[in-house]
Amino acid sequence: MSTRTSSRPPGPQGRLLVGNTAEYDRDRMGFLRRARAEYGDVFSFDQRTIVVFDPDLVHELLARTNGDFSSDSSAVSTRFDAGRSTEAAKLWMVVRRAGWRGLNRATAQAHADRLGALFEHTLDDTGGRPVDVMTTMESFSGRATADFCLGPDADGMLEVIAENTAAIEPLSGSSQLFPAWFPSRKVSRFRRARDHTLDSITARIRRRAAEPAPDEARDLLDVLLAVPGLSELQVQRLIRGILLAAFGVPAAAMTWTVWMLTTRPDLWDRVAAEANAWAGTGVPPLSALPQTEAVVKEVLRLWPPTWLMGRTALKPTRLGEWELRPEDQVMFSPYLIHRDARWWTDPDELRPERWLDPTVVPRRHSYLPFGAGPRVCVGTHLGMLQLTLATFWLARNYQVSAPDAATVGPEFHNLLVPKGFTASFQRRQ
Repeated sequence: MSTRTSSRPPGPQGRLLVGNTAEYDRDRMGFLRRARAEYGDVFSFDQRTIVVFDPDLVHELLARTNGDFSSDSSAVSTRFDAGRSTEAAKLWMVVRRAGWRGLNRATAQAHADRLGALFEHTLDDTGGRPVDVMTTMESFSGRATADFCLGPDADGMLEVIAENTAAIEPLSGSSQLFPAWFPSRKVSRFRRARDHTLDSITARIRRRAAEPAPDEARDLLDVLLAVPGLSELQVQRLIRGILLAAFGVPAAAMTWTVWMLTTRPDLWDRVAAEANAWAGTGVPPLSALPQTEAVVKEVLRLWPPTWLMGRTALKPTRLGEWELRPEDQVMFSPYLIHRDARWWTDPDELRPERWLDPTVVPRRHSYLPFGAGPRVCVGTHLGMLQLTLATFWLARNYQVSAPDAATVGPEFHNLLVPKGFTASFQRRQ
């Protein structure tokens, strides 16, 4: 790579006043594909935003998060404060490390033991009727993550988080952000939902803190309350972040998994055979489900729910040969990196076997469904556990009918989802 520096990479000029926003919003993936074909692995979207497709540059960007770049995002427009962002990142990392150190094998196993009942309850509630699969899987992932975070205090949190997510959706789905004071119903709804979520979490923290500490942690809240020096606000922020992040992303991944299994009967048979071969008691370890885990990994490669990610420069810096100013944005698309023929053989084909051969490894930095670096998704391992076990229970205990699955296409919105995908779930006799 050249060592020269340049202020901005080239990019499409767009239209007067609106730039590239209108064309991008009409066809987001089409716009990114066309720009990459014309301008290469780095291009300017506007005067403050560049888009990167090179895996090594993306890895560098992610590795330098918390130092040179911020991962902060908001559904409303806020004045960017580099110092405040840096301090918030430090607090997040302290709480995150403290919480994850305390989550031992017994805690994870207790959650896994409860997970099957949550999954089957969610599907059985559909009564075998055709349902929107994304909505159904949001119900499951919301319940599952609330159980992981709050255990016996999880009741009612699914509805709270669902409302918070629904209030964020119309704001973050637009390329234009409005300030929190903006007089609109959408912004007002977001503020009410955010405050209700924070109040609900705080009430549960205080109730738990007033109880005698258990002999062994049952959930993440028990773990965090046992860490000396963590404030109520820090515990609240971590739990809210996990609850919101783990509501839509795993639901979209599970929806794509159901779609893939219903459109590929050979894969369904492969996963079902592995599920039915499990003769042990209780929940199988992931090591007993290599085929199922490989299918989940491949679904996450082809259909990463967080299909577009970004970072904000905290100070004057450089990425590759390009100079960046404070508050400049750098965006990248895991979806396009995962489907780049330079990094993957048959990139558009679902091939779970690519994850089963230890002699074949992906090109470094080219697989990032959960991000990477110090701000890698906090729920990476939890997400893989939930997705793999849910797929196991689905193939083992249910019949799925989705006659219109072949006509379903992707929607590149806040999350990447199969648009309008419906199916019915019947428990096997």
